[in-house]
Amino acid sequence: MPLLCVAMTACSDDDGVDTIAKNDVRVAFTMMVADAASTRAANEGWDNYDPKQPGIEDENMINTDDLRIAICDGMGNIIGDVETITVMPMSDPSGTKYAITGVWKNAKDDIAKAKKIMIVANSNAVKLSTIAHLPDLTYNIDTETRKYIPMWGVAALPALTLGTQTDMTEQIYLLRAMAKVRVEMRPDMASYGYSIGSMHINNYNTQGYCLPKNYKSANKTQDIRFDNSLNVLDSREASIGLTDGKATYIPEYDNTGTGATPSTITVDLNRNGKHEGTYTLEFRNYDTDGKPTGTPYDIQRNHYYTFLIYKEDGKIIVSLHVRKWNKRVYDEDIIM
Repeated sequence: MPLLCVAMTACSDDDGVDTIAKNDVRVAFTMMVADAASTRAANEGWDNYDPKQPGIEDENMINTDDLRIAICDGMGNIIGDVETITVMPMSDPSGTKYAITGVWKNAKDDIAKAKKIMIVANSNAVKLSTIAHLPDLTYNIDTETRKYIPMWGVAALPALTLGTQTDMTEQIYLLRAMAKVRVEMRPDMASYGYSIGSMHINNYNTQGYCLPKNYKSANKTQDIRFDNSLNVLDSREASIGLTDGKATYIPEYDNTGTGATPSTITVDLNRNGKHEGTYTLEFRNYDTDGKPTGTPYDIQRNHYYTFLIYKEDGKIIVSLHVRKWNKRVYDEDIIM
């Protein structure tokens, strides 16, 4: 999860910054995003990390012109809007860093209720009529135009004081609202004349919600877990293309609910330039014979689904790996 470092610093009306209205609260924080050209270590270790792959360089990136910042009470209800947001680039050797300020105006009546700060980035959506509608904010997949992945994060607030800025040491992590899917052939298969022809994800959603379902219960982004966070916007289309070895980013999809029409991936396999067969991949575990087994996986935000396919003894073998993004803590497959 890309790290959003938040540091609110106390100030007075005569410290060289604009005067803060007596009923307002100014928030100021620094936002760090990984440099697109940085090393694997700086990006926490993408498997097969390659900045030249389409989309990879923007997976940790924030569009600073597309930020929505809300103040919430302890139950996760939105009570305020951070407005007049300004962004100042800062130099930092480990990545891209911005100094950001914003103002919660007319905070007097609700300041005692303020317990959390919540951020949505990269929604690429039209302006909300009111910040209270932030939980309903959706995004389109926009495969031809989308440059940034929608993200969400939350952290606890310290006590705020009217007419000032307030120190905040809590860090905000941003959780991506899209899943990443990739299919590739085992490298040695090319030497046997095999290649992947066309590929498609069958049944996928074209839109998604920026917030996870259980956003209200989290005091920090890290509290969000796999169970109960799936927030699917039913906008199903029949098919979207995949490219061998390259990632496709899609919204969440319900593969396990009652009456669900599961997502699958259709792969045309060629040998020596001729069509060898068409195979269907499922979002499930695979046994040693390459057969799907167990309960399907939902397609869940901030997860990376990689399929490796190869042929052995005349049969197609498939393995599916499901990982959190930007994690190299565990060698085994993990699910959030």
